[in-house]
Amino acid sequence: MIAFVVGTRPELIKIAPVVDALVRRKAPLAIVHTGQHYSYQMDAVFFEELGLPPPFANLEVGSAPPALQLGTIIIRAAEALAKVRPDWVLVQGDTNSVLGGALAAYKLGIPIAHLEAGLRSDDWEMPEEANRVLAGRIAALHLCPTETQRERLKLEGIVRGVEVVGNTVVDAALKSAERARQRSTIVERLGLAGQPYGLVTLHRPSNVDSDERLRTIMRELMEVAEKHSLRLVFPIHPRTRATIARMEGGTRFFESPFVTTEPAGYMDFLRLLADAKLVLTDSGGVQEEACTLRVPCVTIRANTERPETVDVGANMLCDLTSPGELDAAVATMLARPRTWNNPFGDGKAGERVADLLLDPAVRRVPSGAP
Repeated sequence: MIAFVVGTRPELIKIAPVVDALVRRKAPLAIVHTGQHYSYQMDAVFFEELGLPPPFANLEVGSAPPALQLGTIIIRAAEALAKVRPDWVLVQGDTNSVLGGALAAYKLGIPIAHLEAGLRSDDWEMPEEANRVLAGRIAALHLCPTETQRERLKLEGIVRGVEVVGNTVVDAALKSAERARQRSTIVERLGLAGQPYGLVTLHRPSNVDSDERLRTIMRELMEVAEKHSLRLVFPIHPRTRATIARMEGGTRFFESPFVTTEPAGYMDFLRLLADAKLVLTDSGGVQEEACTLRVPCVTIRANTERPETVDVGANMLCDLTSPGELDAAVATMLARPRTWNNPFGDGKAGERVADLLLDPAVRRVPSGAP
C-alpha cells in the first residue's frame, strides 16, 4: 500500500503520473487529501481532469494561520494513515501538507518518500523553504528531478536513498497538452483566439499580501502590455483577489489590458499556457510547465528553486528592483528562440517512482539515520 498526502493543485498534478503507474501495476494506494486547497476550481476539478481516484480521506483543514494549519494536518493525517498502515507515505513538494504529512508518517514509523526532493531557494523568508528542508531531513527516499538536487542534498549530508527520476510535471504536461488543445475552449471563450497575449499568475505572499508591492507589480505589467501590444490573461488566486479588492483604485486591475478569470482547471490552464506568447509568474510549478511546453517565462521573484529553467534559457528572474526591469526581461524572453532543452526529463518519471516504491530492496529508514 502506497499512501499520498497532498493538499494543493500542484501536488495533485504531480502525483497523477505516479498514481497512474501504480494503478497499471495493480498496486493498492490511498490518497489522503488535507483540503489545503478546497474550492472546486482549485481542487475537485483536478481530480476529475487527471482521473485520480477519490481520496481515502479528506482532512478538510481549509485556511488557517500556518502553525494552526500545520498542527491540524499532523493530527488528522496521523489518524488517517493509522487506518491504512501503508508501506510508504509519499509527499510532493514544499507545502504545509508536505511537512504535516511527513511528520505524521514519521511519528507512526512509516517510511517517507519525498517527490521533488532537494529543491532549494536559500530564501528562508519563504515558508516553502522550511517545509522542503525539514521534510527532507526525515525522508528515506529522495526523488530528485535533476542532478542539481542530488548535488545539493550531498552538500547537506544526504547521500543515501537519493534517486534522480525526472520531474513528473513533464509526464503530466506532455500527456495532457494536446488533449487540452482539443478539449478546452477557454481561449475562444475569453475572446483571445488569434490575439497575442501573456499569461499572468501571482499568488506568493511576498508579492500579493502587500498593497504597495502588488500595486507596483500590476502597474509594471500594464506598461509591459502596452509596450508589447499584449493582453494579459490573469486567473486570479483568491489571495491575490482579496488584496486587489481592498486596494484603493484596485478595480482598474480587473480591466484592460487584463483579462481576469477565476483560477483555471488543468486543461484550461494548459491551453492558456501553450498558446501564450510568454508567462509572467511567481509560481515554481508554472516555471516548470512553461519550460516543458517551451513558453518563455519571466519569474517575478529574486530567486528560484528551479535554476535549471534559467540555465537553459527558458526563464528570467525579475524582482522589480528598478524601473524598466520587467520590460527588459520581457523583451529578452520574447526575442529568445524556443529551442531550449528540457532539463526535467523524458516524461517517464512516474514510472521510475512507482518502480522504486514497489522495490522491497529500497532502504526505508531516514537518510540521516545510521
